[in-house]
Amino acid sequence: MKVRRDVNARKLRGGFYTPDPLVQFCLERLRTLLPPEGNLRVLEPSAGDGAFLRGLASHPSIADRTADLFAVEPLDIEAEKCRQSLARTSVDGTVHVESAIRWGADTDEWFDAAVGNPPFVRYQFISARDKAQITRLGDRLDFSFAGVSNLWLPVLIAALSRLKPGGAFCFVVPTELLTGLSASRLRAWVSQNFGELRIDHFAPGSFPEVLQEVAVFSGRRAEEPADPAMLTLCEHDRIGGARTWTHRVDPEQKNWTRYLLDPAQLLALEGASQSRSVRPLGSLARFQVSVVTGANDFFTVADADLAALDLGPWGKPLLPRIRHAPGLVYSAGDHRQMLRAGARGWLLDFSAKAPDPLRRSGPARYLHWGEERELDDRYKCRIRKPWFRVPQIEKGSLLLSKRSHLYPRVIVNEADAYTTDTIYRGNPLPEAEITARALSASFHSSLTLLTAELEGRSFGGGVLELVPSEVERLAVATAVEADGWIDRLDDAARAGNDEALVEATDGALVSAGALDPQLVETLRGARIELQARRLARSERVAVDEEPMPADLAA
Repeated sequence: MKVRRDVNARKLRGGFYTPDPLVQFCLERLRTLLPPEGNLRVLEPSAGDGAFLRGLASHPSIADRTADLFAVEPLDIEAEKCRQSLARTSVDGTVHVESAIRWGADTDEWFDAAVGNPPFVRYQFISARDKAQITRLGDRLDFSFAGVSNLWLPVLIAALSRLKPGGAFCFVVPTELLTGLSASRLRAWVSQNFGELRIDHFAPGSFPEVLQEVAVFSGRRAEEPADPAMLTLCEHDRIGGARTWTHRVDPEQKNWTRYLLDPAQLLALEGASQSRSVRPLGSLARFQVSVVTGANDFFTVADADLAALDLGPWGKPLLPRIRHAPGLVYSAGDHRQMLRAGARGWLLDFSAKAPDPLRRSGPARYLHWGEERELDDRYKCRIRKPWFRVPQIEKGSLLLSKRSHLYPRVIVNEADAYTTDTIYRGNPLPEAEITARALSASFHSSLTLLTAELEGRSFGGGVLELVPSEVERLAVATAVEADGWIDRLDDAARAGNDEALVEATDGALVSAGALDPQLVETLRGARIELQARRLARSERVAVDEEPMPADLAA
């Protein structure tokens, strides 16, 4: 996680401004939500350099009806840009220099419309004063901001809370609106108090300079607390086309990612999930965070370094990354092949039961090198005594990728390998009466992998990540004969055709009567669509390991 000193000032304040085409899209959407006549009071709670003010002043229908434009901007230099922009238009307006949070906690003003692009600033970079004001805002609205991870959430809620009944909004927001845990209260609040909700998705790159994928979120405030709202999704392609579908929001549904599915796809998911053969993964196996070393590139070593530094007595077989397991069964032969390729296939376990590493020159030199790198001062290491003794080194009969490119895999651990916190370790639950091999053979179906897309979250480069609570909710179809499928499915996985494994798993489950073939076809198409959306993101993040000095192993 980056700290404040690692992030430039522009990013700290969320200072990435909206391109004109997106501004115009938001204003046109706002126009469709507003009544056709009457003067308007318009709120822009995060004015920045005035992109929305300029756009509104030039909009052919909204500008003439705007009797008062009220903009909030915390920075004097940006507020002055907004004033200059307004001065060059015929729109009457005010630019208020203050945090939108503090303003929202105190104001009694009401508006007919709100529009803008709230700042995307992570919680650790928000000032202590604004954090206190977020609490005040929550007290005023009887809204809990506990667990909020980004400034855009309270800024948006502050703006929406000042809309009159019938008032309309349209904002550019990150797509964590659909999935983020911290946005779940916002989703519930909006669905109860607003109608005609709509989320417009665009092709990646529509909002330059912002790493998050963004969407346009809009709606109208209900005259009174609403029944479960209708939510329209609109998918825009790169050539001006769009596909639209609508769902009624389930107030009990905390995650809105499922609404990315069209009604037929969602119906297929619900139908398959109700099958007697389908159960949540958490009822079949328990997956846990694996070994937390605090410095993976130090506590994992390659075969050559294990020998050169005399670290053999402390080495345990390790699967360092899920990509090093080519099939569904990770065997001792796979481990030997990985070691020959030079991967870090050993985990160093300096437990009290092992020999004292400080009494041998090679291990002592290695530990001294770790101290020269100040690893002993890292949080995970300094709370241990001694710092190099990693706790809770355990393995599981199943291995599950925490992050994945195409889709997560569940692998049978026949090599008795350990994993770090890049891979979850797991074991079948005794009461589930399922073997590790049967669970792995059942896992890679269109149903399960679709639920992974729906339950997980994605980052730069389209990487899919699952946390343990999300892993538990994955839907898995099982069959009594699944144990006998693993060898041919292992061959399919090793062949390098990723879709072949999914198709073979689907086919086996259909043949066993565990899934309906028509539902499977619909689920397969839905999964591929969501996967393609995720993989379309272009940002990639590479984590470099610090190389070991050549003279250390000499």
